[in-house]
Amino acid sequence: MTLILPLLPARVRPYAKAAVVTVGTLAGLASFYLADEPKVAVVVHVLTALGVYVQPNADTP
Repeated sequence: MTLILPLLPARVRPYAKAAVVTVGTLAGLASFYLADEPKVAVVVHVLTALGVYVQPNADTP
C-alpha cells in the first residue's frame, strides 16, 4: 500500500517515509497551535505514525 510514493519525484522515493514524517509533523504542529481542541493534534500524530508504518520506501536503483 503506497500512500504518497507515486506523487514523489524519483530521487526522493527512497526517502518516502521521511516525506510522510515531514508532512505529518508540519500538520501536527499546525493542529497543535491552531486547533482549539488538543485531541486533534493527538489524532494527527497517531495518523502520522500509522502512515509511516504503512508507507514503504522505494527500492534504490
